[in-house]
Amino acid sequence: MRTLIVASILWLGSPALVRADDHKHTIADLKALVSQSAFKEAFLHLGDIAPAQRNADWIDVAAVASGGVLGTLSSEDGTTLAAIDEIDRDYPQLLKSSKYTKPRAELGLKGLEGCFAQTDGYWGSYGLDNCVTLGVRFVDNSNGDRALALSVAKVATKSMNPYSAVPFFKRTLGPKDLAACKDEDLQRAVVSGLGLEPEKATDSKAIMLTCWDSVQPAIVKAFDENSAGSSYRKNTCDVLKSKKLLSSLQEKQCARK
Repeated sequence: MRTLIVASILWLGSPALVRADDHKHTIADLKALVSQSAFKEAFLHLGDIAPAQRNADWIDVAAVASGGVLGTLSSEDGTTLAAIDEIDRDYPQLLKSSKYTKPRAELGLKGLEGCFAQTDGYWGSYGLDNCVTLGVRFVDNSNGDRALALSVAKVATKSMNPYSAVPFFKRTLGPKDLAACKDEDLQRAVVSGLGLEPEKATDSKAIMLTCWDSVQPAIVKAFDENSAGSSYRKNTCDVLKSKKLLSSLQEKQCARK
């Protein structure tokens, strides 16, 4: 548990801290460490407090220690994002504290940029796949913060093919929050995603319908630019036909899809 983040913190810490790591800390000890800005040592000993004793005091000190320790990690290679992912899973109660979620949001976004930057555009478990997985979980654990989700989606757009950012843009939309529909990067991602095989375009089609008023011009323009029988037309024919936006020739071509 917490192998990556603990290893990173210990590497940054002092030999004395490593030697002292087997000492069980009390909540008073943790408070004292946080007051001294000794975030690394405090973080390493958060688990010393039994789950039944993790009350409001523990959540407060744990949130400050976790937020503080994130600032000691590198945002240039994905370490910060991986650390956030582990903290979220190990201590989910901290996601209710702004003392953790505020630095988490700021440093997590920088960490995602760093994660994408170090992949050199390669997919795989140690490449873009890993960044996407961590990024999606980062957004999903952000208490429905759609502004943060949009920022993450736009970082992803800069780092991958537009259609690969669709899962992020999907998370920017809510039943009563469609502001992101007007974002040009979202529209570009949806158009790109509609060019995939139908089984891979489910999210793009869902966003198209949700954001129809905003994306219609881009959808129609791309339809005209794609050939009959293309995946793009297979994914959009029925919608455009129902909206009465096809010529008679286009309707005949769609009938032969």
